Amino acid sequence: MDDDISAGGAGTESDARAAAIRFVTRDVTDEEAAAVTAVLLATLDETAVAASVDEPARNAWVQSAGALRTPLAVGPGAWGRTGR
Repeated sequence: MDDDISAGGAGTESDARAAAIRFVTRDVTDEEAAAVTAVLLATLDETAVAASVDEPARNAWVQSAGALRTPLAVGPGAWGRTGR
């Protein structure tokens, strides 16, 4: 398992992260280790990208719309209840 395999040309950062992974199970083949390493690095990359994407800010009109007033009551006698 000492092969120098670059993960998709991602550079030394992924190599350093891959080198930091230690397998506790004794009977891990090179193919299994490579598959698990690839999945873990892809998950870390995806999480980092998702964390860096900012949510768009809410429009000021949408933010203040809730403070305007309660909805008008519709139905028989609705106008009579508005003055109370």
